[in-house]
Amino acid sequence: MKIYFIELIDLPEELLYFLMAGFSTTNDIIISTDSLDEKLDISIEGLRNKDLKTRENSLRTLQTLFSQKYIYDLVSSRSENLIEQLVTCLRKSNESEGQLAAIVTSLFIIQLGESNDELFIKFRDAIIPILRDESKSSSLRKNYAKAIGIICFVACEDISATVELMKTLETIFSRSYLHGDGTVSIINHDLQELHTAALASWCLLISTMPNNITHELIRTYAPAKIPGLIESNNSDLRNQAGETVAVLYEIAREINSVFAEPPESLLITLEKKANESAKYKGKKEKRVQHATFREIYNSFEEGTSPEFDIKFGREILEITSWTSRLYYNTFSNLLAAGMNVHLKENGFLRSVFNLDDLEIDDMQQSKSNRFERHLAKKAAFKVRTQALKKTRANKAIRSQYED
Repeated sequence: MKIYFIELIDLPEELLYFLMAGFSTTNDIIISTDSLDEKLDISIEGLRNKDLKTRENSLRTLQTLFSQKYIYDLVSSRSENLIEQLVTCLRKSNESEGQLAAIVTSLFIIQLGESNDELFIKFRDAIIPILRDESKSSSLRKNYAKAIGIICFVACEDISATVELMKTLETIFSRSYLHGDGTVSIINHDLQELHTAALASWCLLISTMPNNITHELIRTYAPAKIPGLIESNNSDLRNQAGETVAVLYEIAREINSVFAEPPESLLITLEKKANESAKYKGKKEKRVQHATFREIYNSFEEGTSPEFDIKFGREILEITSWTSRLYYNTFSNLLAAGMNVHLKENGFLRSVFNLDDLEIDDMQQSKSNRFERHLAKKAAFKVRTQALKKTRANKAIRSQYED
């Protein structure tokens, strides 16, 4: 098995932001440590401005700041103002502003890294009406679908609220299900990208569910509904459906579900996609599809899982499962070049990847105690994150499905 080794090197800020040009579509903003308080306050105040450009520039500054720095204390002390302004920006549903607000809200939630159902409800109530509104642009709804998945993953402890959100997301991507006669739904590209985002968030949330609920979701979606999306004519949706299938069956095996073995029809489909050579597809599209589905097919036939290491500073993050790769892709796509900073300093993100506790001094002890209480509260809902290392000695006891 190939082991990929990626090293994230600590770089000067100026060089780091230069390298970020390949990741970010926003204007790069170099923020020195000395100006963090000032930049944060000016940006929050800018969100109140009546001028759209001013608000957008403030959101871009917050995006850069929240992704490249871990500043829990500064963010927490201003959280009330930030929440108020972000909710307002989200509700305005202006496309460019809304897309930026969705990204910044996700980053804000990652900065806090705390369970807070009340906070989840505030953002959910701002996002869901627009997510459901078919008169809004698919691009805006796509960003909202991504954001609400991350917000729920981090902040929501209410299982029923998470299940309800998953139903909303499924209502969206179900438009791409195969018809009763097995034919593919004809949908425009922008809607397919929305469906891909909704499916990705749905997949993220199923990994947090207790086993009895997970069993029922696997029974309902794994045999045919999600696999049917693999036949989509959109490459992103095809690949996301394939990876979702891999996550579903990985979890099914983990909880000893009676649905842990895939039907023969699914294996045939996976093998077909791993070797498909349609002339109408571009070389890059075929290459990505072949690699994705070959890896998924092998996980069923040979029992393999994605495996690669990521070195950051003096530590190594081990990715050893489909679920852990899902988490890594979700957060690294959002944090971009700031991923190594958050892996080193963000306690919540470290808990997601089951990294060792941070070394702290006495001045940080109270913050650590608060974080430990936070982890205890989230244990029942995020227990699958403990399966991300090969050793499971400290794995929490989960409820088991009873036939």
